Amino acid sequence: MNNKKILEGVKIVDLTRVYTGPFCSQILADLGASVVKVEDDGPNSNERSWPPFAPGTEESTYFIGLNRGKRSIELNLKQPQAKEIFYKLVKEADIVMENFAPGVAAKLQVGYADCKNIKSDIIYLSVSAFGQYGPLSKLPGYDMLAQAMGGLMSITGFPDMPIRVGSSLGDAIAGLYGAIGVLGAVLYRNNTGEGQHIDVSLVDSIFTCLENNVPAYTIAGRPTKRQGSRHPDGGPYDAYKCKDGFVCVVASNEKLWGNMTKRMGKPELATDPRFDSNMTRMENIEEMTAIINDWMKDYTVDEVVAMLREARVAVAPILDVPQICGGENTKARHMLLEYDHATAGKVLVPGNPIKFGVCEAIAELPPPFKGQHTPEVLGELGYDQGTIDRLLSDGVIGDGFITRAEKK
Repeated sequence: MNNKKILEGVKIVDLTRVYTGPFCSQILADLGASVVKVEDDGPNSNERSWPPFAPGTEESTYFIGLNRGKRSIELNLKQPQAKEIFYKLVKEADIVMENFAPGVAAKLQVGYADCKNIKSDIIYLSVSAFGQYGPLSKLPGYDMLAQAMGGLMSITGFPDMPIRVGSSLGDAIAGLYGAIGVLGAVLYRNNTGEGQHIDVSLVDSIFTCLENNVPAYTIAGRPTKRQGSRHPDGGPYDAYKCKDGFVCVVASNEKLWGNMTKRMGKPELATDPRFDSNMTRMENIEEMTAIINDWMKDYTVDEVVAMLREARVAVAPILDVPQICGGENTKARHMLLEYDHATAGKVLVPGNPIKFGVCEAIAELPPPFKGQHTPEVLGELGYDQGTIDRLLSDGVIGDGFITRAEKK
């Protein structure tokens, strides 16, 4: 592998906070982009304020997990001099990112029109719950609301209770779409010389990831009903109970079902009219599920996994986070990264699942403490120390970097 990164030379000014925006910019930082994270100079809020915290520090594990590869600068964007600093960053940047509620960026004079006036070919990404236009665009929104209105909760849970997916999946999906949009816009600008405004909505993003549930309704007229972990269109495709835990099994085609029934010691089930096709198995899903659970109840998770894998049936134990973090596959795939954080010490965070053949998609910089790079970034913009001191005394920039230094 060489040392040249995929997005080497690309500069990003990042106004985002909480999850979806920081997740998006972290992906781009892993690919080699230079990211300056612009944070407000007030008390910690958003992802910096969420517990738990690194032991003995005020550093949020939530923030640490989403902001490697970035430099942090504290600006009070309500002050004209802070806007001047922001515009200087924009003038040298390729991309600006924000996930304020629609209208807030323009009100702060850091919106697309403001940035385009500074740099005509700027690429500007806006991520919001409902999008920059449409009848719902002005509403505040977070991931759970997007899961509710994007359709995900309607198909997740049990017949009598919809359930939020355990992580903020809508934020993650929108962050991925944001990264894809930015990469497409960079290629478009390289070909045409034109920048653009990209609008990504959490609700839209979730809606595109409902699998067959949308065409099943729009084409076949079938609305999906919540069925727990069970797949609505194939089986066995569910979570099943063993003696000491649960496994997930996918054996929804005839070959896999045949392999499974043989291993269960019940090969006749493969030709039983109740279970001899995917359609008949779905018609008799409760009876089939009871038979599978009755077989598994006498075995441990490890035993069931070993037996079904030997039979070439798709099966997996349901692992918790400590098990995944300690897993050999996690280690082999470099999916836990260690960084030396300036105040939190050694930290482990999730790696990048994109494995390029020519370089490693891992940002070198550890997650920053708030305002850590303010003097450094201002110095690169041409501000001397005396000016930086005046900006600090005037409340234009935050004093996080000084506070941290004094604590050492």
